[in-house]
Amino acid sequence: MKSIVKSWFRAVPAGEVSIAGASEPKEPSLSEVLLMFAVVFALHLLMVCRVSNFWDARTPWFDGGQYLEVAAIIRQGNLWGHEMPKPFWGFPYAIAGISKVLAIPGPMALVLISILGSLATCILVHRLYGGWVAATFIFINYEWIQLSVEGGSEPLFMCLLLASFLAARSDRWNLAALLASLSTTVRPVGVLALLGLALALAWRRSYRQLAVITLIGLAIGVLYVVPLWIILGSPFANLSSYRMDWESHGWLLTYPFGALVSSYLLAFHETRWTHIAFSPVWLLVTLVGMVAMWLPRNRQRFSVINQPEALFASVYTFFLVSFNAADYMAIGLTRYVFPILPLLLFSLRDWIPRDRRVLWVGALLSALVASAGIVGFKNVFGFKLP
Repeated sequence: MKSIVKSWFRAVPAGEVSIAGASEPKEPSLSEVLLMFAVVFALHLLMVCRVSNFWDARTPWFDGGQYLEVAAIIRQGNLWGHEMPKPFWGFPYAIAGISKVLAIPGPMALVLISILGSLATCILVHRLYGGWVAATFIFINYEWIQLSVEGGSEPLFMCLLLASFLAARSDRWNLAALLASLSTTVRPVGVLALLGLALALAWRRSYRQLAVITLIGLAIGVLYVVPLWIILGSPFANLSSYRMDWESHGWLLTYPFGALVSSYLLAFHETRWTHIAFSPVWLLVTLVGMVAMWLPRNRQRFSVINQPEALFASVYTFFLVSFNAADYMAIGLTRYVFPILPLLLFSLRDWIPRDRRVLWVGALLSALVASAGIVGFKNVFGFKLP
C-alpha cells in the first residue's frame, strides 16, 4: 500500500505527488487578481451609474455620513453645530487629510480612500495567502464590493491589519504593533490584533519585545485620545458613545451565541429575508473555518508562520459570537466577518474551485448582486425578488 503525502492542496499517494502538482492549475498571479479587481469594481460602478447618479446612490448607505461628520469636526476643531460623534476617528482623520491635500470634497476623499484601501488589501491578501484566496476574497462577500466603491472604513482597516500581519511574519514587531495600533483607531476591534501579537511574543518568551510593542500601543492610544479630550472634552468620548448601545443590552459580551440566537429570531420576524439571507451562511463558514484552522493539516503552518494571525482570528471569532448586540448582529454579521475572512478562506482553500471560469462567473455575479443592493434588484436583473 502506497504511503500518503500531503501536497499543498490535498493528500495524494506518495508516488503521485509530482503528477498532482503538475495537474494543479497555476495560482492566479497578482496581475490576474488585479484585473479581476478592476473588472468587478468597474461593473459594479457601471450598473449603479446606469440607474442613478453615483453620489446620490451612495449617500444613504453604510455609515459614511457619520465619518464625514467627524471629519468636519476635525477640520473645524470644535463640536459647535455637530452632535457628539460615535465612530472612531482614524478613518475621518484620513478623510480630512486627503480632502485637504488634494483639495477635493469629503465624500470624494472617503470613496478614494476606500478604493485605494481595498486595492492595497487585495495585494496584501495575495502576498499573505496566495492567488486563489486573493481572487476569492474580492467577490465572495458582495458587501466588500459595496464598502470599497461606495465607501466604508473596512478597506482602510483591513489594509492596516494585514500590513501588520505581513510585518510580523518578517519579525518586524515594532512596525507590526504600530500598524495594528493605527488599525485600532479605525475600528476598535484592531486591539485584538495587538493582543494576537502580544500572545505570540509571550509564547516565544520574547518579553523585551512584548514590552516594546506594549509601549507603542500605549503611545498611539495617548496620541489618539488627546484630540478627543481637547475637542470633545473627554478622552473617552468614543467609548462613552458606544457604551450607550452596550448599556441597552447589559454587558459588552454575553455567553457564546446568546445574542446571535436572539438576533436571528428577531430578524426573521422583523426583517425582510433578503437582508439576512447570507448571514447564517457566513456564520457557518466562520465556525467551519475556525475548526479547520486548528486541524493537524493546518495547525503547524498557522502556529509557526501565521501564529499572530491565527490567534487574532480565534479571539475575534469568540468576540463575534459573544458580542451582546441582539438588535443588529444578524443583519451585520456579513460585514463583521471581514477581519478574519482572508484567514477563513486560507483555512478552507481546498474548497476553492481551481477553475478560473467558475471564479470569474462568481465575481461578475457578485458585482451585480452588490449593485442590486444599492439601486434595487429589478434595476439590475429586470425582476423583483419575492
